[in-house]
Amino acid sequence: MNWNDMLIPLHYDYMIKAIWVCSLVGGVCGLLSVFVTLKGWSMMGDALSHAVVPGVAIAYILGLPLVLGSFVSGLLAAWAMGVIKKRSKLREDTVLGIVFTTFFALGLLLISLYPARVDLKSVVFGNVLAISDEDIWQLLCISSVVLVWLAMKWHDLLLFCFDPRQARTMGLRVERMHALLLLLLSATAVAAMIAVGALLVVAMLITPGATAYLLTDRFSRMLGLSAVIGVISSALGAYASYFANGSTGGCIVTLQTIVFLVCLFFAPKHGIWARRRLQKKEVVS
Repeated sequence: MNWNDMLIPLHYDYMIKAIWVCSLVGGVCGLLSVFVTLKGWSMMGDALSHAVVPGVAIAYILGLPLVLGSFVSGLLAAWAMGVIKKRSKLREDTVLGIVFTTFFALGLLLISLYPARVDLKSVVFGNVLAISDEDIWQLLCISSVVLVWLAMKWHDLLLFCFDPRQARTMGLRVERMHALLLLLLSATAVAAMIAVGALLVVAMLITPGATAYLLTDRFSRMLGLSAVIGVISSALGAYASYFANGSTGGCIVTLQTIVFLVCLFFAPKHGIWARRRLQKKEVVS
């Protein structure tokens, strides 16, 4: 394959659109991924990425903005998780599993009842190559709101993720921080769903942050690395999907996983090999 062949995807408007849309989604997911990783909310991200499906389906059916449906659905799911956990002795992971599978099943049921209005494949697997201008505008609005709130509240969210008790002691309203992070997760899940679909949203919300966590101990650097990983892997994944003739979301998440595995083994401080060398030095000394 020569250089001209490598540039073929850039000759098509739909590919250029897909690449920059995926880059935007990847960057936003990368930033939010750091907070999800620090908070230990990987299952929560998984739950919300599935829980917004019925909201998206209802919004499609009624002709309402997707973000409105996703917010309502995400809040209902979060409320249901809180109520069940508070009123029962079930473990948190059990509650999350019950709620997100129930909401996801409801979403699939609604989609199957109105197949002419909602495309099941687009919701579950994403379809960024055929994204409409309306979806792009919604994506831009969602991304802008998420980025603005992260810029305004990143310090409070950081303290909330590290130590909620300390945050409460310092006068922060922990319940509001909890609700804000849930809202941002719900909104970002809708944005990412356009690119990779509901099944792979959780990967974009976790993998970049987990990768950056292996590379640095400084939060500001972690944010930057996670965002860069999200942007580059999403752009390259969308670009590679043209040559692979496969799922754009699948290419993106696979590439992010490869980067994570490389860092897992070769990260200079927290990688597996680095820890083994440190253990050997301790044994020798």
